[in-house]
Amino acid sequence: MQDQLITLLKSAIAKAVEEGKLKKEANIPIVMEVPPQKDQGDYATPLAFSLAKTQKQAPKNIASLLVSYLNPLLLPSAVHVTPIEKIEVAGAGYINFFIKKEYWHERLLEMLQFGSDYGKRNLYSGKKILIEFVSANPTGPLHVAHGRAAALGDTITRLLRAVGFSVEQEYYINDVGNQVTLLGQSVSLRYRELLGEAITLPDESYKGDYIIDIAKAIKAAVPEETLKDYETKHFGQFALDTILSWIKQDLIVFGILFDNFFSEESLYQNKQVAEAIATLRANEMVYDADGAVWVATTRYGDDKDRVVTRSNGEMTYFASDIAYHKNKLERGYDRLIDIWGADHHGYIARVKAAVSALGYQADRLDIVIHQLVNLLRGGKPVAMSKRSGEFVTLKEVMEEVGVDATRFFFLMRRSDTSLDFDLELAKKASDENPVYYVQYAHARLCSIFRVAKEQGRLVEKEIAGITKEDLLVLAFPEEIGLIKQLAVYPDLVQSSAEKLEPHRVNYYLMDLAGLIHRYYFNCRVITDDAALTKARFALITAAQTILRSALNLLGVSAPERM
Repeated sequence: MQDQLITLLKSAIAKAVEEGKLKKEANIPIVMEVPPQKDQGDYATPLAFSLAKTQKQAPKNIASLLVSYLNPLLLPSAVHVTPIEKIEVAGAGYINFFIKKEYWHERLLEMLQFGSDYGKRNLYSGKKILIEFVSANPTGPLHVAHGRAAALGDTITRLLRAVGFSVEQEYYINDVGNQVTLLGQSVSLRYRELLGEAITLPDESYKGDYIIDIAKAIKAAVPEETLKDYETKHFGQFALDTILSWIKQDLIVFGILFDNFFSEESLYQNKQVAEAIATLRANEMVYDADGAVWVATTRYGDDKDRVVTRSNGEMTYFASDIAYHKNKLERGYDRLIDIWGADHHGYIARVKAAVSALGYQADRLDIVIHQLVNLLRGGKPVAMSKRSGEFVTLKEVMEEVGVDATRFFFLMRRSDTSLDFDLELAKKASDENPVYYVQYAHARLCSIFRVAKEQGRLVEKEIAGITKEDLLVLAFPEEIGLIKQLAVYPDLVQSSAEKLEPHRVNYYLMDLAGLIHRYYFNCRVITDDAALTKARFALITAAQTILRSALNLLGVSAPERM
C-alpha cells in the first residue's frame, strides 16, 4: 500500500509541476508513516514539510494543493478501483490517507495464501553479499559486545535473504601480530607457574582464568618431553586453536553457523598483502616517506594518509585490512557489509578510501557500527574488563537468561546507540520482559488452537478456501487494527533489510504482541456463530504465522506453551 501511495503522490507532484504550481525538484524524499491515532488515518506523509523550504510556501498550502491533484486520481475507472476511502489535510500540513475496510480483508486473504512466505520478497535475486561480523580477536572468549555484533550480523543476514539476496557470513580471524605473541607468553608463564615456578605477569599480559585453563590443557595434552622444546609460538598456537574452538561453539549455541572462517595469516602466506600494496602502487596511490610506505587515502576523503609498512619493515594492520577487502571484492560479491565495534569508528574513512584506491566503488562496502553494551543486574552495572579477566562472557549470559532473551535484548536498540542489558529483567516471566511479552502472545494463540483441537475441530480444514466475503464479518476495531499491523509486515522486512536496521523488527513485534494480547481478551475466537468463528480462525492463523516469522528473523523461538 505504501508504494501505491508514494506513486500517487509522485503523480500529483508531477501534475502540479506541469501546471506551474510547484517548482521541479530532484530526488524528493517521500516518507509514509502510520499515524499514532486512529482518527488520523491509516497512513500519513509529512511530504509538504519537506517541500516547504525550497518551494517557499506554507506546508499546509502545499498539502492542500497535492490533495486537490490526488482526489481525481482516486476516481474509479473501468480497470481500477481505488482502495483509498478519503484523503485529508491535517494539522500544519500532514496528508492523511484513509483506506477502505475491504482492502484490509483482501490483505488478510493474501496472508493466508502466502502462509510462511508472507513478508518475503524476491527483490534482489542474483545479488551476492558477504557480511563479516564478530571477528573477535581469538585471545579470549566472546564477551557481551561480541554477542551484540553476532546478533546484529545474523539478523541482518536473515533480513537480506528474506528480500532475495544471496548472503554468506564470514568471520575474520586476527591470528597475526603482537597480540598472538602476547597470548603465547601469557600461557607460557601460567604453564611454568603450574610447574611450581614463581612468575611475574607483565601488565600487558592476558590475566583471565581462561589462560590458566589453557595452560592446564597443554600440560595434560602435550608430553613433557615435547614441552621442553616448546617455544612461545607453540603456546600461542595451542591457545589460538583452543580459544577459536570455544568461540565457534558459543556461536553455534547462539544459533550462528558461519560459512567461512578467514585467517589473516593466510593473506601473508599467499602473498596477498604484498600484491595489494603492489596494486596500490600501480594505481599511483602509494608513496615512500621517512623510510615507511604510505597510502594516499586523503585523496578519497580520509583525514590523513596511512602507513602500510613501517620504517622497520613491519606491516601494519591496515595493510592486511586492504588485502582482505581486495580478496573479498575479487571473490565476486556485489556488496560487502562489515560490522564493527564502536572503537573502530575511525577506521571507516580509511578502509573506504582503500577500496576506492584499489579501483572499486566505495559504496560497495557498507559498515555498521555497534555501540557498547551496558550489562546490568537489577539496574546496577556489572563490571567488565577483558585485560584483568573480570569480564562477563557471552556464554555466561546465554546460560543465565537463555539464547532467546539474549538475542532479543541485543537487538532492541539501534546498533549505533548504546544498549542497557539488564540480566534480571531478561529472566522475568512477566509483561515487563519484552521477549516474554512477545513469545507469550504466540503461546496464547497456540492455546486457542489447542482448545479447538480438543473440541474436535480441524482449523486448517475450516479456513481452507475462505473468501474475502467470509472475512467481512471481521469488523471490530481490534480486528481491523490487528490486520493492519499484520499487513505492514512485508514493508517492515524490506525497510529493515535495506536500512540494515534489525531493531525495527523488535519494535514491530512489541506492537504486534500488544494487539494480539488485547484481541485475546476482547474478542472470543470460538463462538456459537460459525461464520464469525471461521473468520477469526483465519485472523489468528495469519497472526500466528507472521509472529513466528518475525521472531525467526531475530533467531528467537516461538514457544507453544509458557
